Order: sequence, then C-alpha cells, then structure tokens
Amino acid sequence: MRQRGVRRATGAILLLGIAVLAFVLLSPERRRERRADDLRVGDEAGRVQALLGVPPVTCPAGSLDHLADRFPTGTPPAAVEAALARLQAETAERWVYPLDMEERVGCVPGEGTTEVGFDRGRSVLWYVPVAGRVAIVVPEGYLPAAADND
Repeated sequence: MRQRGVRRATGAILLLGIAVLAFVLLSPERRRERRADDLRVGDEAGRVQALLGVPPVTCPAGSLDHLADRFPTGTPPAAVEAALARLQAETAERWVYPLDMEERVGCVPGEGTTEVGFDRGRSVLWYVPVAGRVAIVVPEGYLPAAADND
C-alpha cells in the first residue's frame, strides 16, 4: 500500500517537473529569445521581419539613454557612454517588440521586450534580444574587447 503511494507521489512530481519545464521552454520570452538569437548585426529589415514579424512599434532613433543598462555586466561606464554616443549618431530607426504581440508598447521598451536599431540603410546596427535578460549586441569595435558581446 505504501509503495503505491510513493509511486503516485513520484509520478506527480515528475509530471509537475515536466509541466514546469515545458512552460519555461515554451514561454513567449523564450520563444522570442530563440528567434532573436538568429539576428545578426548587418541583417536587412526583411530578415528581421521574417524572424520576429512586423514590428508593432516603429520609433525614430530618439534618445538611446534607456540602453545604458543593457550593456554586459562589467562594461566600464566610459565605454558605455562612448558606445551610446556612436549608436545615437548612427541609428536611424528602432523597432520594438513586446513579449505578447497583443500588448501595447511604446518607444521606451520595458523588461522582456526585443528592440532592434537600424542604420540609415535599414540594416541592423544593434539589438537587444530580451531586455533584462540578454545584453545588447553591437558591432565589433563598439566596446572594449573584454566587454565585447558579439
């Protein structure tokens, strides 16, 4: 009798573990992160749309100050400032994707969003795969080698 109860408890724990794992792996954040992993600096706008869909929000370059905390941990503040100044000068347009495409999002994205910055030729200049989880990806040479994330 006791053995049957142990089997049931073990089975229930196993099923719960599988359900939690499936939820984590299939969450909108993880799906967006996997798609954004295929982005590359230099990709054309059409490739971005093929991977992430039509952008729900298209924004002018505007201020990129919100990206200051999106750089890899340990990036020196002076390097962040220099990279932001260069990105500011070269970014012509930004696309912002919320986790849930039904969600309203503005031009200052929050946690969990995906943001892509384009240059004047509509090629990817930089991107943040998942804000708050994955650091900004910038072209080679924008950050010191120790903090480079590309």
